[in-house]
Amino acid sequence: MVNIEEIDNLFDAESQKKEHPHKEDSVQKHTKHVHTAKLILPSFAAVLVALLLIFPSLKNVEKSFLLDVTLPKKGELEKLHIEDTVLNITDKKNRVNNFTADNIDETTPGSKLIKLKNPDGMMPTSDIDWLNVKSPTGFFNQKANTLTLTDNVEIYYSQGMTVNVPNIVYDFNTNIVKSDQPVKAQGEAGDLTSEAFEMNTDTGVIVFKGKTFIKLREETLKGMK
Repeated sequence: MVNIEEIDNLFDAESQKKEHPHKEDSVQKHTKHVHTAKLILPSFAAVLVALLLIFPSLKNVEKSFLLDVTLPKKGELEKLHIEDTVLNITDKKNRVNNFTADNIDETTPGSKLIKLKNPDGMMPTSDIDWLNVKSPTGFFNQKANTLTLTDNVEIYYSQGMTVNVPNIVYDFNTNIVKSDQPVKAQGEAGDLTSEAFEMNTDTGVIVFKGKTFIKLREETLKGMK
């Protein structure tokens, strides 16, 4: 037997779908969001738990990193520091002496005493002659206008002489280069050892002091005859 009431309800439902199609879509979307939330929330909770477990380790890593950081000491930021530079020094005749260095550092802030690493310089002694000097370490005193080279200095004189000495001091106010340490020199004429030396770059005259030994080459003696 046909139930008239059920048939009427069926048509009413169909008519509601036609009259309110968007309402059905909203219900379906809401249902999908609920299902998605049910899937995501457990995963999100798991991530939170994992972070809570890892956080103490992350905190320890941060502490370890901070302990390895070396803060600059007091006064270091005030010091002059330049790398791969050229230092120009003017003597009393206004001749420019050019020095290159791996780096220069002020020894203490405001001291005007500059330390040079691997200084290598060209120093004019006349219009045509010059000295090439280099050493592992040097100190330029800006106040006194003096340059001290240490740790085995090598000097090449353009007239054909090579000089090796532990240290030298060059006074740019007097244009005098000197050393009170044992010196060895090799030239075209022969070899020389002495206890000290002094050179005036204005005149180009070198004076060897103390016990001095000169060994002339045979070719030089023949030329003198």
